[in-house]
Amino acid sequence: RSSRHALLLLQHPPVYTMGAGSTTDNLRFPPGSPPIPLFRTERGGEVTYHGPGQLVMYPILDLQALKPDLHWYLRQLEEVVIRALDLVSGLKGERLEGLTGVWVEGAKVAAIGVRAKKWVSYHGLALNVVTDLAPFSRIVPCGISDRPVTSVRQLLLQRSAAEDPFAPPLLQPQLSIPSEGLEGAQVAGLDGMIPLAQVTALS
Repeated sequence: RSSRHALLLLQHPPVYTMGAGSTTDNLRFPPGSPPIPLFRTERGGEVTYHGPGQLVMYPILDLQALKPDLHWYLRQLEEVVIRALDLVSGLKGERLEGLTGVWVEGAKVAAIGVRAKKWVSYHGLALNVVTDLAPFSRIVPCGISDRPVTSVRQLLLQRSAAEDPFAPPLLQPQLSIPSEGLEGAQVAGLDGMIPLAQVTALS
C-alpha cells in the first residue's frame, strides 16, 4: 500500500447532504419534495448545505501513515480552518467543546464530516466564504438548532472589512493539513460534483 495523499478543492452546485446516520428530523421540508437535490452520503454528521461561494476541501489521506485516529484527524481539519481564518482575515476561529467544526463569535463558519476506509480518508470540510446562507434556513444545520451559521463575508462585513479576500490564499501550499508526511500531496481544484464512487475508489 502506497502512502500517497491528495487534496480536492471544489464548490458544489446547491445540494443538501445527509450523513450516514442522519434522520429526516432535521429537514424543514418534506423529504420527498426537497427544494434542491437531497442526497445521503457515507460521511459522519447530520444534514448540511453545499453551494456556490462555499469552499469544500476533500483531503484523501493515508491516515495509517500519518496517525490512525479519526478524532485527531477532525481536530487537524479544524486547525486548518482556524489558522487560515487568522492568517487571511484576522478572524478568530475556535472550537466548541462537544461539537465538530469551526466557530467565530458563536456562529458556525465551517462544517466537517469525514469517513475512512482502510484508514484512507474521504469527505472533509466546507467553509462558508461568500455563501448564500438562506438555504440553511430549510434545515437544522448539523443537527444544531441553537447556534447560527455564518460566512467569512458576513463576518468581515460586520467588521467593515474588505469582501472575499479568502479563497485564493487558501489554495496555497502553506495552508495544507498541518501534519507530517504530506510533502508529496497532489492538489486538484475542481468545479462541480465529485461522484462519491470516484472518491471511495481511492481507498
